[in-house]
Amino acid sequence: MKFRSHPMWLALLLAGAAATASAADLVAQGKEVFAANCAACHNNDASGIPGVAPPLANALRERLGSAAGRTYLANVLVHGVAGPIESQSQSFNGVMPAFGTLPDESLAAVLAWLGTQNGQATATVGPDALAQARAQRKTPGAVRKLRDAAN
Repeated sequence: MKFRSHPMWLALLLAGAAATASAADLVAQGKEVFAANCAACHNNDASGIPGVAPPLANALRERLGSAAGRTYLANVLVHGVAGPIESQSQSFNGVMPAFGTLPDESLAAVLAWLGTQNGQATATVGPDALAQARAQRKTPGAVRKLRDAAN
């Protein structure tokens, strides 16, 4: 039996391969941006520092899985967050600075990498969600209130 390639099948195969490469590139970029901007407080593996910064690995699955949670995370990166929080049975009361000077694409890449640290295979927060958060101009305290709404 002779195999015949159809141009449409070939195009779909190549598009799938490109999407996989793009997703891998996005995660790799996110890991680099995280290392340069977030790891000082959250560690390179996103495990956090007790009493200083909460763990992000294996701690964001529910937030990444809900629309309200994704909105909260986008706002945290763009505007920062201030006030008491609990994460994985640990209490924190501090301020995370805003990273709104970074482009939306870089922040989306960070969230894509964090998604992989929380069992997700694909990015769930795109640059458009970060642009929407940026347009809202919230204070870190107002972002903290979004956390309660996202629970």
